[in-house]
Amino acid sequence: MDKPDNIFGKVVESTGAVLLQQLESGVSEGYLSPFGAETPDTLNLFGRKACHRNSPDLSFLAGLASTGLRAGAFLSGSQLGANYNQLADFVRQNLPVLVHYAAMPGDGKARFPAMDNLSGAAHAGCFQLLAANLQELVDLTAIGHKVAELILLPGICVADNPYARQQASVPEAGALRRFLGEPDSQIQCPVPAQRLLFGQNRRRIPQWYNPDIPAMAGARREQLGLQLEGAARERYFYRHLPDIIRLVMEEYSRLSGRQYSAVKTAEAGQADYLILTLGAAFETAAEAARQARSRHKIKVGAVGLSVLQPFPREELASWLSGKKGVAILESAGSSPSGSSVLYHEVSAAARTLGRKAPELYSGAYAGPLSTEAVAAVIGNMQRNGARKERFFIGFDFTRSSTGFPQHEVMLQAISREYPDIEQETLPLSSGRNGARPGGAVRSLPYAIRRYQDQGPPYSRLSRFYHNTACFYQQGIRAELVADPFQALPLVPAATANFSGPAEGKPQLPVFQPQNCTGCGACMAYCPHSAMPGVAISFQSMVRAGMKIAAAQGTPIPQLMGIERKLVKIAEGLVQKEGDKVGCIEDFLPEAFRQLASQSGMEGEKLERAQEGIDILNGIVGRFPIAVTEPFFHQTKRREKGAAQFFSIAIDPHACTGCGICIALCEDDALRMAAPEADLLRQMGNNLELWEQLPDTPADTVSALIREPDYDPFAAAMLSRHFYLSLSGGSTTEAGASAKTALHWLTAVLESVTQPRVEQQAKELEQQVEELAKNIHQHLSNALPKRDFQLSGDAQAAFAEGKLPLEDVIRQLEAEPQSQIVDAASLQRKINLLNDLKALLWALREGPTGGGRSRYGVLLANPEALPWADDHPYNAFTTPVIWHWDGSSPERLLGILEGQARHALDQVRLLRRSALEARNKYRPELHDLEVGTLDWAGLSPEERSLLAPVLLVGDARLFSEQGRTALLELLASGFPVKVVVLDDGEVPAGPAAVARLAAAQAAWMSALALPHTFLLKGSLAGNPVLFDRLRDGLQRPGPALFHLLAPRPESHAGKPAVWPAWSSLALRTRAFQSLLFDPAGEGDFLSRNIGLEQNPQPEADWVAATLHFAEEGQEQKQPYVLTYADWLFSLRAWRNYFRPLQPEGENPVPLAEYLTLDEKGQKGKTPAISTVEEDGRLTQYAAAPEVVMAARQALRQWNSLRELAGLRSPFPQKERETLEKELTQKYEKEISELKASYEARLQEQEQALMEQVRIKLRDKLLALSRRGEPLAVLQEEDK
Repeated sequence: MDKPDNIFGKVVESTGAVLLQQLESGVSEGYLSPFGAETPDTLNLFGRKACHRNSPDLSFLAGLASTGLRAGAFLSGSQLGANYNQLADFVRQNLPVLVHYAAMPGDGKARFPAMDNLSGAAHAGCFQLLAANLQELVDLTAIGHKVAELILLPGICVADNPYARQQASVPEAGALRRFLGEPDSQIQCPVPAQRLLFGQNRRRIPQWYNPDIPAMAGARREQLGLQLEGAARERYFYRHLPDIIRLVMEEYSRLSGRQYSAVKTAEAGQADYLILTLGAAFETAAEAARQARSRHKIKVGAVGLSVLQPFPREELASWLSGKKGVAILESAGSSPSGSSVLYHEVSAAARTLGRKAPELYSGAYAGPLSTEAVAAVIGNMQRNGARKERFFIGFDFTRSSTGFPQHEVMLQAISREYPDIEQETLPLSSGRNGARPGGAVRSLPYAIRRYQDQGPPYSRLSRFYHNTACFYQQGIRAELVADPFQALPLVPAATANFSGPAEGKPQLPVFQPQNCTGCGACMAYCPHSAMPGVAISFQSMVRAGMKIAAAQGTPIPQLMGIERKLVKIAEGLVQKEGDKVGCIEDFLPEAFRQLASQSGMEGEKLERAQEGIDILNGIVGRFPIAVTEPFFHQTKRREKGAAQFFSIAIDPHACTGCGICIALCEDDALRMAAPEADLLRQMGNNLELWEQLPDTPADTVSALIREPDYDPFAAAMLSRHFYLSLSGGSTTEAGASAKTALHWLTAVLESVTQPRVEQQAKELEQQVEELAKNIHQHLSNALPKRDFQLSGDAQAAFAEGKLPLEDVIRQLEAEPQSQIVDAASLQRKINLLNDLKALLWALREGPTGGGRSRYGVLLANPEALPWADDHPYNAFTTPVIWHWDGSSPERLLGILEGQARHALDQVRLLRRSALEARNKYRPELHDLEVGTLDWAGLSPEERSLLAPVLLVGDARLFSEQGRTALLELLASGFPVKVVVLDDGEVPAGPAAVARLAAAQAAWMSALALPHTFLLKGSLAGNPVLFDRLRDGLQRPGPALFHLLAPRPESHAGKPAVWPAWSSLALRTRAFQSLLFDPAGEGDFLSRNIGLEQNPQPEADWVAATLHFAEEGQEQKQPYVLTYADWLFSLRAWRNYFRPLQPEGENPVPLAEYLTLDEKGQKGKTPAISTVEEDGRLTQYAAAPEVVMAARQALRQWNSLRELAGLRSPFPQKERETLEKELTQKYEKEISELKASYEARLQEQEQALMEQVRIKLRDKLLALSRRGEPLAVLQEEDK
């Protein structure tokens, strides 16, 4: 991005959104824009660093402006309405903030017309400027800031189409500095009221939050105080606003040489007729007026508005005076009620003219305004014109003819109900309302044809396709009309299968079955369900082909007798030469030839059999099959004769050509090719055959899920009932990782809920039979057993023919010979029976033919799911609601409460029928008991009638605003499954630490919930989590799934598919895998938390090996990955890394750097190592923000390890205590032993001394004897 200094004084070509950011970074000290905008790091024109924040909430700017700094913002779509209270508070607190507003978001989609949001903002009290092009946007930005700072009110500058590239001249830096001035500078108060408030001079932007002048700002008032406040603001501030705007525009006109005023005109002075438009439509109106003057000599001009609020009534009235007619053209939908705010303002201005007031015409157009449409409006105002006061232009409500027969049916229906509706539109000279040639309408795909389409018209897929989707698909949107269905923001299920023609893709994958190993990765990772797979035996293939042949009118019964032998021989051929087999026709003819030879077929029998084989080969022969180890050879060895082929049928319409299947296939079983006609035809034939083949056997799917070497997600996708839970392509995001992760989850959810619903249907069917039997017995008992004679009245009644059952019951009850019939009880049972049958039909079939949806979806945070926000395409097959503003958990609680009420009605029905079937229902007792039943009184089986609902969003669900509601939702006990699809990104800079801490805080809070299943991790390449995911989805209670879904486009460096980024996130602790099972073993939290799926969970960081090239030789080096390596992979963080200088730096691996204290870190540079695309090993220095984020990530990882018992101070303390106890024990024992030894030693010493004393005494006595020889004495000594 260019630095702001580089754009001033130049003519630049850019979009409004980009240029606004550069402008605001140059003139303001604070700028706010929505998520995803790039953050510049530059000084503004006044030498101050611009503070840029990514957020749609204006509260940050309120704080910034309160301290006296210049601030601006960029909002789009509904973000303006969401900030209404903040804007009103800006007005109350006199904060001169300029908010730029794009009528439509960058993706061109919105929920409300732009004028709706502007009208609401007008009530907040902001002045409004309107820029028709990029040049006006540049100029009105400067004008808007100065007006806001002079009048001390916030302003809104509306940018019409700020995403189109245009040219604009930007004022020089010095001139702009002089025009705007320093926020700190003193200015003369421009109006008397300010002189009373501030004195003669004031700070250009008042510092309302001022430590030197303490005061309370924004306090609430009582009603009288508010009324006085409002009156004073209107008189002393708003009354001066038009003059301030005029003066500032005049000053800027002198600066730039471009004239500005509240009302802009083109040839309006001498005109008899005027076209009044807003925004970029003014230039179109001016050109159309010029053409009308030159070609038809009609005096017509154009009028536009640069100021919307306060409305320039007097100035506009001066231009309207004396005109014959004025047409006010606005975008259709500007006012839902048809009463336009702009029309009322213009009418009010015209009424001030009295007799000089022109006739007013009001027109609404759709899409960009064309000169052709303006010409029609001009003609309408002429004397010989239709002179319609209210009209529509540029679109139709219906039309007399069309080239699409099914579309024409609806148009005729509208014309019958509204005969004069065509008169409400102005016809265009080009004959827009005439017939158009019909395009080639694509046949409906299987995902659509499997529905019976018997619901109300608004929900029917076929109706939606022929009236809406096919025109989007074929790029002929001019065929669309404003029919009644357009008034509903509803899209039927599975319409994403209409997403686009195959011819538009540059390349498509082509299946190479000879190379396929049957791993299923391509099928599982395809985000758009464009690769449906099947595992099928040859026998099933033959039988399916015979069934198809019969349906086509060419039955081949002659193959029935030889089917088994043919299968046996064919499987033998395949087993011998499997590597050469790529489709059925590679072995079918030879298998039949051998069969005919072995069986001795000849003559007519051989001819008829050969004819049948030819028909079969024509149907299934070109279908690609792969002879693989898991499906064919292993199964053949395990179960004789049950070998299966593996195949995928590529849907060229759903495929976006993203190439993830190619990148993941290690066996070269898929190759890209141009979508030529022959290839598309063969793909279509294969897909059509796949649709008619039997589904993969449930036993095969179950066995593969249990197989440790096979991806369980790929195994589940082999069932079309699970695979099509999310289907269809996307026009916004080709390789959507979040869509893949959600597809896996919905497929697993279908696999666990479908059997449950079928069990409920069987139980309900049994209740129907029991109640019907009871009713039959009841009626049978009422009839006479022997003499069955009817009275004359009864005979006359029955002679009338067919009677309703109620009349029969009434007649039997009146018969004296019949038994007593409790008509009320019988009627009650019949009504119950009908209700049970209706419920059974809804569960198994319903309007769609597929039965009641097994789950629902609430989508939050649309920025995370662009592929889902892709009108008119809906990839879901279940009820889905978009939530945009407010708390999505709160809305889901409301949905669940409503659904619980319907589930309670079903439970009441089932309980009543169970009692009625046993003749135990007593209205006086059970009516109150069953009628007051609540959710707490239901059994677990009854609670399962409430289908689970998925809340799908991104990490913003963990934000502080929504955390409390999210925890309340998870604690509700309802079957809610919260799915957080996290791309692992964090805002660049210091805000990363806060974002990481917020997510950790949400998880810590969720762990405190006693009955909530929690799973965090990456499903890619982690089949172990399949069982965990299925466990959480099977639980009747709440569950939270925090799944990693990185976006490859957000990462820099070597291109890689998103599973590779998932692996990096796990290895760098950027995303941890965690399981909390409240039903786990033990009462301790650590017993129920698992971190086993993380690489090296016992370590702080993950040790790895870097392979690189140095001087042509392959080298390797041990390396410790950290969170910094993840941040280095993100494009938004690249500016926080710089290559290490060869000299003068002391690099230290960041993992080691984090272990050093502050003293040890001095003089050292934290660094990471990476292998470049050319194989070189390069080191990069990490900025302090990176170190802070890495330290926070490590802190969070260690917190999780402490919770899981892998890292805790308690074992260390226990070890120290034990050592201390053992030391004391051993020291005591040693002391006691020493004392014992010393005592024994003393005793022995005393005993020895006694012996010595005695011996010495004896020797002395012996020496004293005279005459005793010396030899005797010596002998005694021995």
